[in-house]
Amino acid sequence: MAGFMEQKKLSKLNGLYKVDFITPALRGFGVVIFEQGRARGGDSIVAYNGTYTETGSDIEIQLEAFRHSHKNDLVPIFGKEHVTMTVNAKLLTKERIVGTASCVDAPDIPMKVVFTKLRD
Repeated sequence: MAGFMEQKKLSKLNGLYKVDFITPALRGFGVVIFEQGRARGGDSIVAYNGTYTETGSDIEIQLEAFRHSHKNDLVPIFGKEHVTMTVNAKLLTKERIVGTASCVDAPDIPMKVVFTKLRD
C-alpha cells in the first residue's frame, strides 16, 4: 500500500481540468482528467485519450482526438474526424498549464492550449 501512495504523489497534474484549444480560426473547450500518466476527456463532439510525462515544470502530452458525435453546426477544431497531437506545455501554477500543440494530421494549424484545474 505504501508503494501505491508514494506513486500517486509523483504526479503534480492529477485532477480534472478545463481545457481551451485556441487556433487562429477556431476556439474549442473541453475537459481532461490527468491521472498517473494518463490523459482522458472530451467535449460535445470529440473524445481525447492519451498519455503525459512530466519533467520538472515541463509537460509533454500525447493525445488522440476522435469524433464521437455528428452535430451539423459543430466541427472538430482541426477539421478532421481523427487526429493525433503533441502538446508541449509548462505547469505555471498548481492550477494552470499553458502550451502549444502540433498535429501531424493538420501541421499548418498552430494551436495554443490552456488547462485550468477544476478539482483534484
